[in-house]
Amino acid sequence: MGSWERVRSLVAESDFWTEFVHREELKSTSSYLRKKDELPVGTVVLAERQTSGRGRGTARWYSPEGGLWFSCKLSDSFEKSAQQFYVEALKLLRDLLADYGVETEISRPNDLVVEGKKLAGILIEEHDGEYIVGFGLNVNNDLSVIPEKVGENSVTIKEITGGEVDRDELLSEFLTRFEGMFNG
Repeated sequence: MGSWERVRSLVAESDFWTEFVHREELKSTSSYLRKKDELPVGTVVLAERQTSGRGRGTARWYSPEGGLWFSCKLSDSFEKSAQQFYVEALKLLRDLLADYGVETEISRPNDLVVEGKKLAGILIEEHDGEYIVGFGLNVNNDLSVIPEKVGENSVTIKEITGGEVDRDELLSEFLTRFEGMFNG
């Protein structure tokens, strides 16, 4: 389990991000945020593993150790439709991953793919006038531990680049860029 020092430092110094919650295992980072009404807007929840991660509709998102599985609580003050938000957030993630040598394509409405294989997904849900945005990104996780049919249609950054990626650095950079997008 990582220390997440970069992310903790970023959140501590940010006017946008308010709290960082890290858990070894959760059913889902988004469901955790939905149940914890006392957590303020700007909270980021990260799990090393999710046992019931969700995709769009009734789809399940398999979330073994080594990926980035996190959700953010946002205010309802942004003036974008959910579809605009999906596109902008996916473009932001696509541009960040390009800096790591990973070229992706947007698969509408809410995924990033590499040669047709899923690398990342975003899920936006409204909850009590706020938004919970969940992110799933295959980073260093082992796809052999998820159902074969899902695994053969998925890809990780490690698989693409041939090396481990510092997840703390990746998440910190994503949150920095996301704040800029949200406030921009």
